[in-house]
Amino acid sequence: MNDALVIFRKELKNFIKDKRTLFSTFLLPLMVLPIIFIGMGTVIGELDKDARDTTYALAIEGNEDPRLIRLLDENILYERVENRRADIVVTFPPNYVPGIQSQVVITYDSSSQKMQYAQQQVASAIKQYEALLASQLLRSYGLSRMDLESLSILTVDTASEAVQAGGSFLAMLVPYFLMIFLFSGSINAGLDTTCGEKERGSLAILLVNQVSRTSIAWGKILFVSVIAVCSAGATFLGLMVSVILPHGSQMIFPASVSGATLSGISLVVIIGALLSAALFTGAVVALLGSLARSVKEGGTYVMPLYMIVVLVGVTTMYMDPTTNGFIFLVPIVNTIFVMKASFMGMITTLHVVVSIVANIVFAGICAFLVARLFNSEKILQTV
Repeated sequence: MNDALVIFRKELKNFIKDKRTLFSTFLLPLMVLPIIFIGMGTVIGELDKDARDTTYALAIEGNEDPRLIRLLDENILYERVENRRADIVVTFPPNYVPGIQSQVVITYDSSSQKMQYAQQQVASAIKQYEALLASQLLRSYGLSRMDLESLSILTVDTASEAVQAGGSFLAMLVPYFLMIFLFSGSINAGLDTTCGEKERGSLAILLVNQVSRTSIAWGKILFVSVIAVCSAGATFLGLMVSVILPHGSQMIFPASVSGATLSGISLVVIIGALLSAALFTGAVVALLGSLARSVKEGGTYVMPLYMIVVLVGVTTMYMDPTTNGFIFLVPIVNTIFVMKASFMGMITTLHVVVSIVANIVFAGICAFLVARLFNSEKILQTV
């Protein structure tokens, strides 16, 4: 390991010298997520405000009840126009009598977001109007709407405090982003330190030194893993910043998420799972980069695996934590479910241990294969 650490420090020094790589690894993930969510929240907020402040051309046919007009005034800004000039047309049946069962037709153009908003507000006003008519009809019989409600519903949430505090939302979102950035963070560093060194010719100089080829392999894997962890860590911080910022992001995140907290044990479990997953992704990318003869070829090897990681992240996003022990033997998937359980306060010690051990074992297998490649002169082939 001493020789491996020498190789690791050498790679780390080269990495630190490259300001562009430092920016893309540390600052970019930290900045991009708050910018995305604040931007989305701001745009959604502005669109919502624009829809509320717009005056719509509304036509009402077959009903001039002042109570309906008052409710429409409370729900939406509009001006009465003729049918042919209207954005939204509300049509009551011919000879409509308030209180008689009837069907109301709302005609609008769903291709416009603002028209969709207007239709919802008009429908809401008509629902309120219907409730008003029903209450009036019941009063004529000496009843109220409450008299018709024979059952009341009380919901009791037995979910853990972590889930009620927004943990389920974080469990859906955070593992996906962390695994995506964990893997993408390892790609550039992994390909640069393997097939990139082949192209530059620096790998041959490294191999003639009196250093074990296995040590070289482990040094490079450790370097790639550290870079992957840094990228995922910056992503995690970016997500947390997005959650707590008061402006814009509140349009995206539920209000309960801002009060979500992580216990010390959950945080340790997440960090442990990420470290083991980073070791695995670093080893896999180093293996694929060692097999490739150029950075371009390495990219073709890595991209299908990256797409698999994206697919796994998307398909597991809405899944609940599982008790299926086999899942925790599968790298990447196991880390996602361990993080989900951590955010939702459903950690199982056995699952955590199995996941971390499985990631380390698979990383060891990949490291062994990388070492075998480094012990072969074919590792230097670039054509």
